[in-house]
Amino acid sequence: MNLLYDSLFLTFLASILSLILVSFLLIYERKIKSLSFHLVSFGAGALLATGFTDTLPEAVDKTANAFLYTTIFIALFFLVERVFLHFHHHDHEESMNKTKKLVPFLMFGDAMHNFIDGLSIATTVIVSLPLGIVTTIAVFFHEIPHELGDFGILLHAGYKRDKVIKFNLLTALAAFVGTFLGFIFGSQSPELIGILLSLTTANFIYLSLADLLPEVHEQAEGKLLIHTLPFFLGAAIMLILAFFLKG
Repeated sequence: MNLLYDSLFLTFLASILSLILVSFLLIYERKIKSLSFHLVSFGAGALLATGFTDTLPEAVDKTANAFLYTTIFIALFFLVERVFLHFHHHDHEESMNKTKKLVPFLMFGDAMHNFIDGLSIATTVIVSLPLGIVTTIAVFFHEIPHELGDFGILLHAGYKRDKVIKFNLLTALAAFVGTFLGFIFGSQSPELIGILLSLTTANFIYLSLADLLPEVHEQAEGKLLIHTLPFFLGAAIMLILAFFLKG
């Protein structure tokens, strides 16, 4: 039961605290907008390093089919995003009317994303608390640019700041549902833990390579080095944290 409490607490740190931080940062909206793509690059590096060097090795340790499961989950993420969530992006230049039509889908996609984050935290905590902490930090680093993007879309759609915060707080609750279910199912067997760890790995790798890095490439015209350095910094920090926490 202590592991469940640990998982829920880490989920709170990753999701709710990042939401509070972003809400505060939006007071300085112009400055944050200029830094947002650096945060995207940083988050991409953090997620990629955590996926390949932390969660994937643990998944391999739990199930011989970890690479197969990871590949299948990446394919499923691609399918779901193409079929249902292809409109979930960070383009702030949409017309207001078009953006408003996307808000329900945006919230659904955000809730599903938070659900998987919560499931990932619970699964890794079951394996070891240090791995859970590394996963939580990676999720936190990704959530900041993710929430900034969602805030920007909703504000552009004409919603007031307090309503935008309520929307994001509501979708953040899905992370706790994911944490609870991840803990319940992840406690059943090592094989099931391996499958859930493969899901976590696929989530991190897909978000980094298919969602975040393309955005960095799109915005990096003429400033490739400036946008590249945060990526390597994010990866390096996660590797150092994993070394000290797990060592």
